[in-house]
Amino acid sequence: MNLHSEKVKLTQLILNIESKPLIKKIKNLIKTEDADLWDELHDDVKADIQLALKELDNGGGTSNNKVMKKYDKWLKK
Repeated sequence: MNLHSEKVKLTQLILNIESKPLIKKIKNLIKTEDADLWDELHDDVKADIQLALKELDNGGGTSNNKVMKKYDKWLKK
């Protein structure tokens, strides 16, 4: 797949769209793809994530395997 030719084809398709709601959906899709989730997080959440990462770097935390073993009986039906 040639990226440039795909862009040209997509541009041609967009130019032929007559539906305003569809154009709006495409714009929203592009905005969503370009957005960085980190920028959308609340400052408190960012601080909690940074603290958790720091704790992990210092050897803290619990492995996924340990957690899954502990709660396995509730996860199986």
